[in-house]
Amino acid sequence: MVGLLLPAVQSAREAARRAQCSNNLKQLGIAIHSYHDAVGSFPISFWRVQDGRPTDGVNRHSWIAMILPYLEQTPVYNSINFAVGVAGGPNNDYSWMNSTGLMTPIATLMCPTDPGPTFSNIARADTGVGPTADKGPKLSYFGNIGDNHNDDATYWPFQSLPTARENGFGEAGTLTGIMNRDGRGRVTSIRDVTDGTSNTFLAGESLYESCRWFTWPNPNGTTASSVVPLNWKIIHHSEDAWSAGVGVDDRRDSWNWRSGFGFRSQHPGIVQFLFCDGRVGTIRESINRNVYRFLSTRAEGEILSSDAY
Repeated sequence: MVGLLLPAVQSAREAARRAQCSNNLKQLGIAIHSYHDAVGSFPISFWRVQDGRPTDGVNRHSWIAMILPYLEQTPVYNSINFAVGVAGGPNNDYSWMNSTGLMTPIATLMCPTDPGPTFSNIARADTGVGPTADKGPKLSYFGNIGDNHNDDATYWPFQSLPTARENGFGEAGTLTGIMNRDGRGRVTSIRDVTDGTSNTFLAGESLYESCRWFTWPNPNGTTASSVVPLNWKIIHHSEDAWSAGVGVDDRRDSWNWRSGFGFRSQHPGIVQFLFCDGRVGTIRESINRNVYRFLSTRAEGEILSSDAY
């Protein structure tokens, strides 16, 4: 009897978790659109401290930090000193200023099916957050930046695919994703989504432990792309990969941000996405690769039918 009931109980629990995840994405969509109404654009992938210092990993803030008041997280927002970056300066000179707010876990940003802990034991790269400058709370939802770039063949995970459209963190993105910016500070608004808001990703799920950059305060760890197939598995973490050259070209290592910055979930066979029109939909991991890439662009002119995904 227990053997018969257990799968049904597990299925019911996952259905409840999936519903909660969908609701989280809907709340995120309301917050992003409220920000759009107030500011006139979607939030950019990073907000830079304008004080003349280099735009290094600690001298900026994430798009999620910008929408905190619309997520009913005004106290956290008010605790952040935006006059300095996530760690208070290039040398973490004033990290105590922002440590309280930026180390705050936010339930709406965490999928209940994501098995990652609230705070990871795997060091967060390029964050400047926390007492050792490599921490940060859990994040399960990421802004869409379209494709990602293949800047070096050694690191590129899929040589057989068409060339990506050069849309990494802080790069051009004039036709591809939503939450990015170019060197001139261009932002994206509803009018720029000419492929249709119902056919364009705004944000989607990924797994906190699948990429060493992921955490909500880190502007270089709050976006994802269609560079790898949906639910592409990251299976190991090379602690010394970046500095020692060990495993950096591994397609399944969390240090390789090109494949790490992918959308994925633990929901069986699917990943949930927030679309630009505010709806939440499920995408099967078996989706055609080109269709998946088309959904991540906003102004490439691709034609998609609803039955394609």
